[in-house]
Amino acid sequence: MNANRKHSIVPPRGPVRRFALVALLRSVGSGLFMSGSALFFTRVVGLDVAQVGLGLSVAAAVGLLAMVPIGRLADRFGGKPVYATLLLAQAALMCAYVTVTSFWAFLLVASLSAVADRGTSGTIGALVHAMDRQGTDRVLVRAYLRSTGNVGLSAGALLAGAALQADTALAYTLLIAGNAVMLLVAAVVLRGLQVARPPAPAAGGPRPPRFGRALRDGRYLSLTAVSGVSTLQYHVLAFAMPLWVADWTSAPRWTISAVLVVNTGLVVLLQVRASRLAGTVAGAARTAAAGGAVLAVACLVMPLSAHASALLAVLVLAVWAVVHSAGELLQSSSDFCLSFELAPDDAQGEYQSTFALGEGLARVLAPGLLSATVLAEGTPGWLGLGALLLAAGLATGAIATRASRAPAAVTVTEGT
Repeated sequence: MNANRKHSIVPPRGPVRRFALVALLRSVGSGLFMSGSALFFTRVVGLDVAQVGLGLSVAAAVGLLAMVPIGRLADRFGGKPVYATLLLAQAALMCAYVTVTSFWAFLLVASLSAVADRGTSGTIGALVHAMDRQGTDRVLVRAYLRSTGNVGLSAGALLAGAALQADTALAYTLLIAGNAVMLLVAAVVLRGLQVARPPAPAAGGPRPPRFGRALRDGRYLSLTAVSGVSTLQYHVLAFAMPLWVADWTSAPRWTISAVLVVNTGLVVLLQVRASRLAGTVAGAARTAAAGGAVLAVACLVMPLSAHASALLAVLVLAVWAVVHSAGELLQSSSDFCLSFELAPDDAQGEYQSTFALGEGLARVLAPGLLSATVLAEGTPGWLGLGALLLAAGLATGAIATRASRAPAAVTVTEGT
């Protein structure tokens, strides 16, 4: 990458830009689906809210169980064909949603869709690693994917606005169909991505490592656990913040959207730049600790918005949005580096899937945890959450620091 593109938010020409386009298309579809799926399931399919919640919870658990095996497939057959298969499967399952007429059919389709969706975690990691073998910085690739993904989600949500305003069965069905179309187009674009194939095992060489190596790697599991705790910050923004603003502050409701816009803009503009702070394991260690500290500061700021005047509450929430976004940028950049660098090269798919288990479990637990703490207790809950995020950031930094002092351990592979 030449000097004048050093901090560009536009991916460089070639494989990185094509892969970012795939991420953009997929996230536009996700924005459409996320905006209208709950209303589709309740108003079109005819399920009640409890059935939708139960079905999606069961599906999320099934998706988590499938992540590591699918990551192993990506290591064996290559990330590109596995990822393409998952995109096509997701598109087909979106079409299947339109035919659902009962809870059990919904549960089946939702579970299969969760398998395909969560299975992409390891395959994307394997693909990014394959691009790294071609001389592309994998931390920067991850940063570009996240930046373009945020653009796509926002675009999808905006496009869904017309369907939500129409509030008809046809409009909600078109949102589901739109996601299917985006997934199909993404699969077509992916076909043109040029990446290195996994090296074929040498004749008479050592047998491939056994399945489950990542789950037996104590250091990597520790990293997965503390990183998973840190990813609670995503759910603070998406789940806790809107409810906090509505129930605990006198700020106008449009402030919720404004905070989300500020966060999205900062991520799009600064994620690539922030990723350069975590270009090495030692740098990622410092970035993780700093991210935990900044997220803790954000947890100190948020309670100030309660019981304040509307104007003061808006100002506090604006400050919170900037501070929280800064912590998010630092924490995610650290994860980009450490998830790759602490994993052996011949098992990136399996290890990336294992790493994503932490965020997946946080996604399942976050609503209950945040409801019982910050949304129920107010300031004490925020202080406790801040201490938790600070501890997670420091623990991540400690794990990475030890790894940076023993580089040989990072690439040790298991035999049979």
